[in-house]
Amino acid sequence: MWVVVIHVRGALVYPAAPVSNKRQRKTRPASSPRGPRRRRRSVGPRVRSAAVRLGPVAAAKVRAGHPWVFRDSFTRAPADLAAGTAVPVVDEDGAPVGAGLFEPEGAIALRIFSKDPEARLDRDAVEARILAATARRDPWQDLPKTARRVFHGDGEGLPGLSVDRYGEFLVVHRYARALEPHMETIVAALEASLRPRGIYVQDRTRPVQPQDRREPAALVAGRAAPVEVPVEEDGLRFLVDVTAPTSPGLFLDLREGRRWFERLAPNRRVLNLFSYTGAFSLRAVRAGAASVVHVDASARAHARARKNLAESGLPAESCEALVGDVFKHLARFAQRGTTFDLVVADPPPFSRVGRRIFSATETWPHLVEAICGVVAPGGWLLAVKNAAGLDETAFLDALARGAAAAGRRALVTGTAGLPPDFPVPAAFAEGRYLDVRLVEIV
Repeated sequence: MWVVVIHVRGALVYPAAPVSNKRQRKTRPASSPRGPRRRRRSVGPRVRSAAVRLGPVAAAKVRAGHPWVFRDSFTRAPADLAAGTAVPVVDEDGAPVGAGLFEPEGAIALRIFSKDPEARLDRDAVEARILAATARRDPWQDLPKTARRVFHGDGEGLPGLSVDRYGEFLVVHRYARALEPHMETIVAALEASLRPRGIYVQDRTRPVQPQDRREPAALVAGRAAPVEVPVEEDGLRFLVDVTAPTSPGLFLDLREGRRWFERLAPNRRVLNLFSYTGAFSLRAVRAGAASVVHVDASARAHARARKNLAESGLPAESCEALVGDVFKHLARFAQRGTTFDLVVADPPPFSRVGRRIFSATETWPHLVEAICGVVAPGGWLLAVKNAAGLDETAFLDALARGAAAAGRRALVTGTAGLPPDFPVPAAFAEGRYLDVRLVEIV
């Protein structure tokens, strides 16, 4: 049996580009009873003619804070631009909208980095964004010091880029080709502003395929990190690998869900599905759960979970670790009549175990149906959706259909999402990829 498990958080599935929203103008003769047509005045100065022009809908979205411009939104676009070229963006009347970095391929053509059409992405501009991001996090006293997102580019002025701190090291995730020409500037600004011991870059521009093996993160500045970097979250300690090709070993975006889970765990029989390195299991053990079972396809992930338990001063044998297909283990539990009071399911967007393929956009109803077979009456499911391609409506529908197929009913009693170090513009629904639902199974 061979195993491929892809752990990618917030890897956005880009929607198809919308239909062009160019407005059709109606003309009126000068002799109209309403008098000569008055020319509509633009707000603000006009921008040079080399700018990209957007239709009214696209221009309104960008002005509201959406960081993407789709290729089919152009009413006029310059040709033969290199990736990362800073392009002025205006509306149909030439009024300023912003400035974007050009993407030569894909549905997304521009990533907006400024409201000023004439802006350039130099070191001073990048440092200003990093310092603003640091100040934005200052009021949140409960953010971990050694395991947090320090820069979330889609909401903080560099779309397609994010930066995480693990101990003394930074891991930069680059999702856009448009940022490639600017990486030297970005790395220099991170060094000067945050003074890490080392900076690693993980290239996420290539879409994930089941057969792919990503390259490890590359050291681009400073000293190399040890194989295991200790970090802390709410008093628990985790060992992470900042060079890992997918995740270092702790999903920072799921912090609020883990806190929530710990409050529910005391005296309950807990099942952690797709447990990875055991972050939910550690929370349950510390809370005083009656028992904790965690299931993952990777024996290596369980080994890391045991190390994390020991690092946190918790008994390494306090969790029963099961390796293999989640569905097969759920079927065995059901056959034996084994039930749980609290189940957490945090599947990767895509995974393959043996011949079974899990796709977040298609398999959730079947997963919920199987989970309902092992949840005690009145028990809880903490369901974690981290795939942008599965929207809120489809996710809730999957929860409802899965429970109904098992002859149960799913009652959503709580909702959580991204923590405050992952700021998302209100106009950018695509950026809110994480959806955590507490569901009572009745």
